[in-house]
Amino acid sequence: MRYVIIGSGGAGVSAVEAIREYDQESEIIMISNEDVPPYSACLLLYYLFDENKRDAVFWKGKDFYDRMNVTPILGNKVNKIEPENKKILVGDESIDYDKLLISAGGSVDLPSIKGIGKNGIFTFKTLSDTDNIYKWLKTQNVGNAIVLGGGLIGLDAAEGLIKHNVNVTVVEALNRVLPRMLDREMGNLVKDILKNNGVEVKVETKITEILGDERVQSTKLSDNTVLDTDMIIIATGVTPNLDIAKNSGIKTNSGIIVNEYLKTNITDVYAAGDIVESVDVITGKQGPMLLWSNALIQGAIAGYNMVGKKIKYSGTSNQTLLKVFDTPIISDGAFEGEEIRVFKDNIHKKMYLKDSTIGGYMLINTMQNAGVYHSLMISKRDISKYKNFILKNKFNVGMIEIEAAMLQEIF
Repeated sequence: MRYVIIGSGGAGVSAVEAIREYDQESEIIMISNEDVPPYSACLLLYYLFDENKRDAVFWKGKDFYDRMNVTPILGNKVNKIEPENKKILVGDESIDYDKLLISAGGSVDLPSIKGIGKNGIFTFKTLSDTDNIYKWLKTQNVGNAIVLGGGLIGLDAAEGLIKHNVNVTVVEALNRVLPRMLDREMGNLVKDILKNNGVEVKVETKITEILGDERVQSTKLSDNTVLDTDMIIIATGVTPNLDIAKNSGIKTNSGIIVNEYLKTNITDVYAAGDIVESVDVITGKQGPMLLWSNALIQGAIAGYNMVGKKIKYSGTSNQTLLKVFDTPIISDGAFEGEEIRVFKDNIHKKMYLKDSTIGGYMLINTMQNAGVYHSLMISKRDISKYKNFILKNKFNVGMIEIEAAMLQEIF
């Protein structure tokens, strides 16, 4: 048996570990267009904080390939998948497979902006991106930087640059930062956290032109301001790498389409991670989830199914956790319906209810009861009898079965 895995991110690594639980002997080939051992993109921020922490990104150790008996093909791109022949083309080489996993992830699309090709413009998605950012910081006199995009990657980039005493401006086209995570009100609270830590934020604003000769020198914005700029980090979102499935017969939409076993429409071809369309179990919407945690789960399930197990993937919620300058923020679900909230002592909790169940929640500067809220939301539990207490500090999982009258006495 030969397993071939395209991509060395979270999904691919989890698939290898799942396969090796049941099959220690069969050949596994892992193909990556990067020439380094598997690493976690979630840890790039800590490397950006401190150059000496570079090795910390290798979350499974630099010996992963040897330890897991994997043959790596690194620094190579898959040019074509030929399911009819059960082959893939990598460079000039043709590789046979018995089972194939496509976990090629996603990439940052550079926006169409005049001057986008100048020196000093970076993305912050890969280890090589971070290496290049470091080289620029060390060789150029960087005083001012713009981060284009106020999502997860953009805020990480902004915080990392602040550590290098750079003046940072985040430019976000929508009306709030973390637009996929938070509603406008909660996004404005995070905007305040950024400002309090030295990050300037411009929302409802775009870059219209990047000025300078060979390298960026200033940036013109849609509000007609011009900012001195020594570097720009593009963090405008990630798009699944669907080119890999082109002309293969593998069905795609906004991502590769898979069934509940993470199989594609092609026999013995599976897909997992950012490249896959997933079902949001709260909203019922389907599309790329683009979450590290989801990639890990999908990769493991795909790996188990590749060795013959019958394990279903039923979808996930978009639960997202991050820290912004040491302030924890978590969001989950959708933000529509009846709103309840508790804003007190710099802790902000907001929940949306729909048909007496939790449709979504957001927490800033606390993680209290996040697991309880998630479980209640996923199970679609009727919380009407304690909706007036659920965001209170005293509320805990042990109170779920307590009658409303008793809860009234407790609170």
